[in-house]
Amino acid sequence: MPDAADPSTTPSSPKSVLKALAQKLGVVQREAGRLGIPTLVIIEGLDASNKGKLLNQVLLEIDSRSFKVYSTHAGQKEPRRYPLLHRFWNNTPARGKIQFYDRGPYYLVLDAWAEGKIHEEELPGYWDDIINFERQLHDGEVEIIKIFLNVSKKTQARRFRKLEENPKTSWRVTAKDWRRHRQYKSYLELAEKGMKYTNREYARWHTIDTESFKGALIEVYNRIIDHLETAIGKKKQQEDAPQTQTKRENEWIPYQGHNYLADTEFDVPMDRQLYKATLKVRQEKIHELAHEIHTHQLPIVLVFCGWDAAGKGGCIKRLVQSIDPRGYDVIPVAAPTRIEFSHHYLWRFWKEMPPRGKFAIFDRSWYGRVLVERVESLCSNQDWQNAFHEINEMEEHLAKFGTSIIKFWLHVDKDTQLERFEARQNDPLKNWKITDEDWRNREKWELYEESINEMIAKTDTDYAPWKIIPANCKMRARIKVLDTVIKTLKKAIKHARKAPL
Repeated sequence: MPDAADPSTTPSSPKSVLKALAQKLGVVQREAGRLGIPTLVIIEGLDASNKGKLLNQVLLEIDSRSFKVYSTHAGQKEPRRYPLLHRFWNNTPARGKIQFYDRGPYYLVLDAWAEGKIHEEELPGYWDDIINFERQLHDGEVEIIKIFLNVSKKTQARRFRKLEENPKTSWRVTAKDWRRHRQYKSYLELAEKGMKYTNREYARWHTIDTESFKGALIEVYNRIIDHLETAIGKKKQQEDAPQTQTKRENEWIPYQGHNYLADTEFDVPMDRQLYKATLKVRQEKIHELAHEIHTHQLPIVLVFCGWDAAGKGGCIKRLVQSIDPRGYDVIPVAAPTRIEFSHHYLWRFWKEMPPRGKFAIFDRSWYGRVLVERVESLCSNQDWQNAFHEINEMEEHLAKFGTSIIKFWLHVDKDTQLERFEARQNDPLKNWKITDEDWRNREKWELYEESINEMIAKTDTDYAPWKIIPANCKMRARIKVLDTVIKTLKKAIKHARKAPL
């Protein structure tokens, strides 16, 4: 008689189920990659819940070229020089790729609470920041999968002791782990409250028990496969949508609110000798304040936007002349590169945000989303409308960290711009500054004017105000910019503080 079938390989056995799910995961992952679907998998959980072991098994079943893993550690010093979400924005998925977080922002917030750095009543503020982060990614078509791995207190202790008994693994269990074990009940209760608070239809939590490794792995496979299949279905449905629908989504939506640019009063040209004397005094003051910014470890963000030929570069040059070059970065912003375009539009700006004690000076900025991308129909109406609250949320998160933000719009009238365009075109040393695109943008002056006014109306906030600088006279514009920076830096130093996270 033939031997009886091995029960571990019957169709319903865990081994067979895992094999089938592993194969299916590989199939759906490749299809999601082909369709350009970006995916974020956040794996949180209690200590000793087999996070690393489960994650490693998942990674073995998918194309190694398709994913990246970011492992979060609360003790890392360099990331703590930046806002909480900075490290996670730097590690968001590109189109067609999967980004895994081996613990994410939730862990950092709960760890800070457990270590007494923040109070329980402060947690909702951090959860709100994370909700905004996830919603922005979702609006950028990122599929979000959130998994919390659970383990009983008894099993946690048993796994700790087993690791400690082996000289090769004993280093993995620290005094902090046992301290967290003693906090098991209160820590888990807050984690569950946080999951309830941050649970969204587009970013649902999946709690998985890890008493059985195979049972937990089956659940992890199923959750990831379910999400990817849903995302694939949505993507194919979008691709099948008629072109007429896309055209309607890009029809111009006029702005009918207040005209802030029309309120601008242009002063008479400034006397050049007075300008030179005033500039020297202002630059000396900037030099002093920049040292204090470094001493107090305050991050500063300056945003320079304006009409073509309004003098942004000249203002930036006069500002940085008096600052130690190690204390600032000037970030020129052009059309996104291929890599930048494969990410959420805010990704490339988050990468440039300053650490404590430094200036980040943006020559153009994320406001291109609601200006050139809107006017030139480079994104949908829904995209640039979403950008208003996305930008406000980003700037608010920076401000809560202690970042001072100043946003300049350099305004010139249409005749002055034309004079400068013609002067550049006729100057062999400056004609590289004028392009066909500049002339095309000028033809859409009225559309840009509408967009600028709506941008100011919807993103002028207490924590990131807009300053409209009359720039028909470049000398006056430069002095006004420096005066605004001086005032802002003095205020920042006076109210210097450090966020715990």
